Amino acid sequence: MANLTIAKGSQATIAVVVASKQNIVDLKLSSKNLNLIYWRKQLFWPKGLRIQPVNLRSQHSMRMQFSETVLGSTPKAQIDYWNGQYFNGILPPHSVNSEEAVLRYVAKTKGAIGYINACNLDQRVQAVLWIKNGTLSHQAPPLACH
Repeated sequence: MANLTIAKGSQATIAVVVASKQNIVDLKLSSKNLNLIYWRKQLFWPKGLRIQPVNLRSQHSMRMQFSETVLGSTPKAQIDYWNGQYFNGILPPHSVNSEEAVLRYVAKTKGAIGYINACNLDQRVQAVLWIKNGTLSHQAPPLACH
């Protein structure tokens, strides 16, 4: 589990999201849980529903920020890990090209979890964790959305 603090003041605030209409997170999701989910080491929610994590494409700045904060490495540095996991039948989280695609995937896929810029939150999803300046929190930070 990574507990990194990244010194970049211009980073966006990330909201880790699940679908608004699904009651799949009945506990406070920890940074350790999130780490295990995205390394595909925790595969089920507490009620038994399969977790369906989604990533933004590897070059997306939000993916870089999320990976460095939650996973402790860049997407490029994770390639060897996923190549090894592939031979064990474990695939990396689904990857999409945009935050809108994350919103749609999370809203329509049972058990899905993803992350977006907190300024792009809408009624389709609910935030379960916040990432700001390399720190994870359950409390929504003040947002400066333009």
